[in-house]
Amino acid sequence: MGKRKTFNGVNMPQGNQTGTEEVNRSRAISPFILGLVSFFLLNISFFGMNYWKRGTFELSLLYVKLLIAFYFIWLFVSLFTKKFRFDFYRSYRALMLLLTRSTIYIVYCVALMVVIMGLRGFSRLQVFGTCGLFFIGEVILFSFCYVMIRRTKVAYAGTDYAKPKPKPKPKHLLVLSVSDFLLVTFIFFIVNYFKKGTFGLSPEYEKLLLIIYGLWFVTALITRKFDPGYRNYYYAMAQWTKAVVFMAATLAVIIFAFRLFYYSRFQMVGFFFLLILAESVLYYVYYVLSRSEKNDGDIESIEEVRSVIRQEALSLDIDIEELRSRLTRPVKDKLREVFLDSPEVFDLLDQTLDLSRIIRIESAIIHKKGLYHQKATNPLHIRLLINLERVNNIRWVNRYFLEAHNILLPGGYFVGRVNTIDLYRKRFFEKYPKYFSQIFYSVNFIFRRVFPKLSVTKKLYFMITKGENRAISRAETLGRLCFCGFEIIAEQEIDRNLYFIARKVRTASLSENPSFGPLVKLNRTGIEGKPITVYKFRTMHPYSEFLQKYIYERNSLQEGGKLKNDFRVTGWGKIMRKYWLDELPMLYNWMRGELKLVGVRPLSSHYLSLYDNELQEMRKNTKPGLVPPFYVDLPKTFNEICESEKRYLQAYKRNPIKTQCSYFIKAMYNIIIKNARSN
Repeated sequence: MGKRKTFNGVNMPQGNQTGTEEVNRSRAISPFILGLVSFFLLNISFFGMNYWKRGTFELSLLYVKLLIAFYFIWLFVSLFTKKFRFDFYRSYRALMLLLTRSTIYIVYCVALMVVIMGLRGFSRLQVFGTCGLFFIGEVILFSFCYVMIRRTKVAYAGTDYAKPKPKPKPKHLLVLSVSDFLLVTFIFFIVNYFKKGTFGLSPEYEKLLLIIYGLWFVTALITRKFDPGYRNYYYAMAQWTKAVVFMAATLAVIIFAFRLFYYSRFQMVGFFFLLILAESVLYYVYYVLSRSEKNDGDIESIEEVRSVIRQEALSLDIDIEELRSRLTRPVKDKLREVFLDSPEVFDLLDQTLDLSRIIRIESAIIHKKGLYHQKATNPLHIRLLINLERVNNIRWVNRYFLEAHNILLPGGYFVGRVNTIDLYRKRFFEKYPKYFSQIFYSVNFIFRRVFPKLSVTKKLYFMITKGENRAISRAETLGRLCFCGFEIIAEQEIDRNLYFIARKVRTASLSENPSFGPLVKLNRTGIEGKPITVYKFRTMHPYSEFLQKYIYERNSLQEGGKLKNDFRVTGWGKIMRKYWLDELPMLYNWMRGELKLVGVRPLSSHYLSLYDNELQEMRKNTKPGLVPPFYVDLPKTFNEICESEKRYLQAYKRNPIKTQCSYFIKAMYNIIIKNARSN
């Protein structure tokens, strides 16, 4: 059996090491090389068919345009099908299906372009022959790669995956398919009426309707558009849209192959466009009705009421002593009942906190967006405050955290949850089909993340959403908690939410400018220990500067002196750091004389406290710089960084000019020639 590894508390099966190496080796063929050879084959196929057709390799202006169109279509289809990233340890049948599908897509795209644009002058032999030769060439190329890689195959003990659950049996399949067939017929006649002013069809368009019927039937079978076992409405519509696209593309191939250019482009494009819109409405009605059948309905009759509850007289004798005893019991049993459906949350609380020392009257479990009522009814005696409302639905997050801070006793615990950007993205990509999710998510991210940050769109966003379901990162949530006087005790991903436990340990931060905009101000220690403010472009999530101590205590340092697994850095921030784009604003500090060209890094007070007293004193006597000695010695550990800085400071004290020049030349050599980078 393979070893198992955990990710966010979930056991993940893992094959043996040999298998992992083989999978990695299968990707050793560079996608760039495969793409380059494929592009070469495309040119050979196109020019070869041109020579066969016309006896010359020279292209007319019309066919130069066709070749350029082939280039763009080939690139689009290759990226869409991920052809050059094929895992050659899959079956040969899967490889052939991929190449066949890729070639069919190219034929479809070229035919659609020809039909929609009315380009009748292109040779059918040139188009179909090019695609055929290109397919044969790619089969030979990919088969060669397949054979060469499979020769090195080692037995791989794969992971035993659970068999997928069988899809539910079709329901109302006949009604749905007949309705769609009638919809196709109705829309065809409607478009014909708008085009010609009559519902009557000419003999040519009667043939076209029969062709559409055949394509409708075939594409419905291939795409399984009437399968009711889809995850949600969006996945179903992805298949229905795919079926319509295949119908349109196949019809374009037929028109181009048989020169049926007398059909109206307006009528065909209008038909397929209206068909997609109408089918989306049709399936939505079916989806709603099918889901409503699963509900039992509301309780409306007296008999139904009696079957659920029985009205009885309540006893008015209350045992006050028993009530007091109940309120002074430990909160542990109560929490176990509250989180009966979420035992992971209870386990997190039980393992992190000593629940036997917190009584029920000292705790509050609520589900509110605001804490004003809780503050009024339970002033300053709460040791454990649990709010199950997501932070995403809180409009004024800092005000909300400060309300919790005021309610709690010193040392009290605040428990909450947030749907972070990363967790929301995973859920989003599971909800929507693969080819639509990236587009939808980009639009959604701009609205939920960018709009609330811009002064121009901020008011509009909150007016529309009332501040609910906003996007917020893990770093920003935890950073705001630290800004408001909490320290992070624990955090864990449970049921697509990040649950956090924070402890009230200090008053709120007096920082007037928490990091939020694209340009950040960082407090650093300059010469003679005087504080200076350096400027950088943002590479971290907002409020990340308040997590410096938490990240260090949690993850320590990695090679190069940077913090390990620093989740505060954004994706685009990593790119900016790699090429020093984030440090461009520090040139302003250099021009102001706060930094010199070469020198030790300007550090925060927390990071500086990690140095020994001797090095701290040496640093105070020298102005920090833009290019640190790190790029000369390339140290890997924190101790090596300290020794590197000591050598530089000692050399600078003996001969400042010579040290500056030599260190700058060596640093530039390592950066440009050896591609040295800070981790």
